[in-house]
Amino acid sequence: MSMAAEALTGKVVDIIAGIANRPAAETSAGHSLAEDLGIDSILMLELLARLEEEFGFELEIDDLRPEKLRSVEAVVRFVREKAGS
Repeated sequence: MSMAAEALTGKVVDIIAGIANRPAAETSAGHSLAEDLGIDSILMLELLARLEEEFGFELEIDDLRPEKLRSVEAVVRFVREKAGS
C-alpha cells in the first residue's frame, strides 16, 4: 500500500472511530459498521457527511445504499473511488 493510500485509510478509520465513539486503534478494516461498531442509520448519515466534507466529494443518491458500506474496508474503498485516489 502506498503512503497516500495508507494516509487515506488512516484518516477514514479515524473518522469512523470518532463517529463510533471508540479508539481508532480498536477499529480495523474487518469490522462491521453496524454489528461491531454500533453505527446505526443516523450515525451512517453523519459518517457520510463527514467523509464528504473531509475528502471533498459529493454524494449521489446511489451512494446512500447501506449494503454498499457494511464494513470499515468497504468505506475505505468507497472513499478511494469517490475521491479518485
